[in-house]
Amino acid sequence: MNQQQSLFDVEETIRNSKSQKASEILTPSTRKMLQLLTSQGINKAVTASLLDLAGASREIVQYIVGPIVTQQNGWQQSIPSWVGKAIAVDRLDAALQEIDKGEVGKLASSSEVVALMMPIAFEVPLSSEWTDVYLWASYDALVRHRPFENFKYDKLWDKIGTTPIQYDKIRSDYETLAADIRSRIVKHAVKEGWGKRSSNKNKHPVTATSTESNTKMEQLSLFS
Repeated sequence: MNQQQSLFDVEETIRNSKSQKASEILTPSTRKMLQLLTSQGINKAVTASLLDLAGASREIVQYIVGPIVTQQNGWQQSIPSWVGKAIAVDRLDAALQEIDKGEVGKLASSSEVVALMMPIAFEVPLSSEWTDVYLWASYDALVRHRPFENFKYDKLWDKIGTTPIQYDKIRSDYETLAADIRSRIVKHAVKEGWGKRSSNKNKHPVTATSTESNTKMEQLSLFS
């Protein structure tokens, strides 16, 4: 089944659902298809439109569709392509969990922290506290997404060359930064007009042109 046919099936399933709750409209099979399409690089605007169609909160829709926050200092081109893909997957996973819980999260994922901090780390030395945040976020994103084949992820801390960093040690700084990142993402999406749900489900078409890959990073400067 090609990507466009898969999108059509997901859209029809959502439109034809008799439920009024997004957590029920998004059935397990629909979620799996969305996750598969996201891992393949589906345009995030399509994912956002489908979640909006299913009745997800506007803040979740805005988080899905917002840009990647990074530091545009010339080093942002060094961010590996797998990080952009990981961010899309992490956002969808977070969105589905939040829909199930009936709440809106406040934190961006570790992959988004990596996207922000990597260019900064290449430009200036980080303090020991922020080095720990960066290393923990990198470790967490790498272990969860495993972008490299035949890599011994269980030996990653040895490769990094430091003792394992515990989350409790970096929690305060990490969560402050992750919350700021997510806030910036949502604010930018609001400026772009996302989250204004139509009252008519038929006004949310998913077109063929919306299936183009969106793995290229759309960046928002830390200081925007």
